[in-house]
Amino acid sequence: MFVEARTRPVLAEVCRLLGYPDSDAALLRHHTNAVYAVGDVVIKIAPGDHDLDRVRAMVAMVDWLVDREFPTVGLHPGLSQPLEVGGHAVTVWQRLDPAHDHPITVSELGSLLRDLHALPAPPVRLPVLGPVQGIERSVTRSEILNGKEQDLLLGRLETLAAGWEAMRFPRGTSLIQSDPQIRNALRRFDGRPVLADWDGAAFGPREWDIATVAVHCRRFYPPGPEAFAGFTAAYGWDATSWPGFEELCQLRELQMIATNARKSRPGTDAADEVHHRIAGIVHDGPELRRWHIL
Repeated sequence: MFVEARTRPVLAEVCRLLGYPDSDAALLRHHTNAVYAVGDVVIKIAPGDHDLDRVRAMVAMVDWLVDREFPTVGLHPGLSQPLEVGGHAVTVWQRLDPAHDHPITVSELGSLLRDLHALPAPPVRLPVLGPVQGIERSVTRSEILNGKEQDLLLGRLETLAAGWEAMRFPRGTSLIQSDPQIRNALRRFDGRPVLADWDGAAFGPREWDIATVAVHCRRFYPPGPEAFAGFTAAYGWDATSWPGFEELCQLRELQMIATNARKSRPGTDAADEVHHRIAGIVHDGPELRRWHIL
């Protein structure tokens, strides 16, 4: 089970390599990855079943972004990465401002994604975005879904998958971050915003990144649905003018539900939030219910 008791020994070994006391490390997050801050670095520990080659590709891509002076958080230069410690892939990052007092805005995300999507394809073997298969796997592997919920999600997936296969994306394909949101961006200490969290980096339609921002705007507060207009102005294209955009947003929401259903353990607040989101599929009218961030 991917819990803090499992990742603390991994953290201790990485801190030993860096020369930091692990007793000074602070847990920032323990969900998709275990993320600890200590000294001037952030240590990210992936689950034990995470593909090490996938992490190697992500590291190579981030190095490429840094070489091109794209605004991103950089890897700690003192190590050859990724590390493999206790069966876990580990990466060590430069510690930046988490921007709690000056949060990244949706408009700033628009500028960052505009510049990211304008880059040429990196010389790295990254996966091609394929959400349908991933959603199906997540639903079938979840420990918290009952049979009725599974049937509901898989039935919705069948409908949306047909639309995905038929979609023609007006913005085309590029390197995408795949989960751009204000929590996946930081600030340099001079205040400049940067993108972070490249675990899901892939080649895919630019509209997927844009839909992710739109879903966060309408489902979470802040930033709130009105903030998407600021994103659109900064990015330079109004995605809502594309007829397929609402259906793409629905597929993105389904992926968010399914992924968290797979990661959540029975009886936890995260599991309660997943059930809350699923109930909205049945009961929500034009006024969409708010979600709580996981």
